[in-house]
Amino acid sequence: MKIYTKRGDAGQTDLLSKRVRKTDLEINVNGYVDETMAIVLMTRHHIDDPDVISMLDTIHADLFSVAHEIALDDPDKRVTTEEAVKRIEEWIDRYQSKMEPLRKFIRLEKTMAASWLNMARVTVRRAEREMAHLAETKELNPFTLALMNRLSDFFFVLGRFHNHPEQED
Repeated sequence: MKIYTKRGDAGQTDLLSKRVRKTDLEINVNGYVDETMAIVLMTRHHIDDPDVISMLDTIHADLFSVAHEIALDDPDKRVTTEEAVKRIEEWIDRYQSKMEPLRKFIRLEKTMAASWLNMARVTVRRAEREMAHLAETKELNPFTLALMNRLSDFFFVLGRFHNHPEQED
């Protein structure tokens, strides 16, 4: 089976429920979600903690579900739940409790893990902005929007933790 179909040569592609222009807002959202998933997978290579790797795997699966939900475009088949949002909040709280309160702006650059987690943060933030733009034109699952917002916070907190807090001053 060939990987190319030539169906997209004229600038169109398929969502699960319809054919759209490749510049369609839903395609942009899913492109940024896909980019975030790729960054999460790259980040895994720079994390030694099996618990964090498990969290990243869960986030990757959540993002895959988000992309499916956007592509499906069916309010009756939403998959992101309040529990998924709460799970991310619990992870944020767990890691924040291990560090001193943040008192200044910091750069997440002192380790490769922190740098990749920062890449995940900015990438999910871009996906979230595009998703917020999409939400201006159609109703989206509010838990999907909340999840994207929490993920950027999670990646910041985890990046800070992996930036070796004792070096922040």
